[in-house]
Amino acid sequence: MLGFKPCIIEKRHQLGGLQNDSPYLNEWIAAVSGLTGKEVALTIHNNILSHGIRCFFESEVIHVECTQTGFRVEFVDKEKVHHLVDSSFLVIATGVSPATGDLQETDRLLIGPGNKISNHDFTNKSVAILGGGDSAFENYEFIKAKQPSYVHIYARNDKEHSIRARQEFTDRVPAVDVRQYEGACHIDTVSNTVNGEKYDRIIVLYGWTASIPFMAKFNVEKTAKGFVATNGATYETSEAGIYAIGEVAQRVHPCCVTAMADGVVAAKAIQKKLELRNKK
Repeated sequence: MLGFKPCIIEKRHQLGGLQNDSPYLNEWIAAVSGLTGKEVALTIHNNILSHGIRCFFESEVIHVECTQTGFRVEFVDKEKVHHLVDSSFLVIATGVSPATGDLQETDRLLIGPGNKISNHDFTNKSVAILGGGDSAFENYEFIKAKQPSYVHIYARNDKEHSIRARQEFTDRVPAVDVRQYEGACHIDTVSNTVNGEKYDRIIVLYGWTASIPFMAKFNVEKTAKGFVATNGATYETSEAGIYAIGEVAQRVHPCCVTAMADGVVAAKAIQKKLELRNKK
């Protein structure tokens, strides 16, 4: 629509990012009502395809290098076939991965929200949720609806960290189920204990980390929280010609609405650069 030809390299089988992992209603989009995250993802996917945009699915970028005219991207598809794409500009929209807290996922320790919690059987199980943000308190309710024996939230609350969840969430969780602590939380993955108390399941909801493994050689500037730093007007990174949009940059509240708005800003900035280049 802006006069250039974008190409999308997508690791998943369809577009839509983390919405693909959400079986819950998404009520953040004013123009859409009654759709789950998965349904929102499918709508995004179908809309992009309807515009004839070139997409490679189930593909992973393994290398990016600068060229005289821009960038060369190497990626491998699901058949393990390698491809090369040359482009004048590069837009990073790789999103985030759940923060692990240096823990390894097991059948008794789950990391991150979404399908893995929605699909898990918590019946008659004791559950510890690690984290003090919206996700921890919201998932407390999701898990409680699955008939566990009990659920406790472990949230750090000291000079360096405090409970960050919105009041509407904290008000719905009984104070007796919130275990506040100072300093480090002691987690033993062998005995499955948290601060000495044993649980059948431990859920790690420590937030998110930027996912840009293939960009290491570029040394793009990061924010204090480890996300990609960008120009506030164009969303260009510290590396000329490279833009970052959505949760990988996390300028504002992370959600699909703000990510789509980021995409518009970056696309218009690229369009302006292309027009100036064509006038020379």
